[in-house]
Amino acid sequence: MILEEFVSYYHKNKNKKKQVKEVLLTWLKTELNSSPQKNYQKVIHNELVLENEIIIPRNKQGENLLSSLLRITNILEEKEFETWAGAVKPKDFIHA
Repeated sequence: MILEEFVSYYHKNKNKKKQVKEVLLTWLKTELNSSPQKNYQKVIHNELVLENEIIIPRNKQGENLLSSLLRITNILEEKEFETWAGAVKPKDFIHA
């Protein structure tokens, strides 16, 4: 549920200048700075805390949540690289 929400947010807000982890940090800050309305937001507030611009897990479940979110950022980065690499041809690297 939380991973789906982040991926949805990422696809709506991805930016060529920002890395996936930067988008994750922005999303988590936004979620933690707002009042939780939905169930996934309540879970985020129960498991993570924002201190001095740093996301800190409150407990073991928070560590697992943060770890899962970081893994999904790696997967998204790999998929973007695969897409980019599939579109590149060897001649693109030849300089005349």
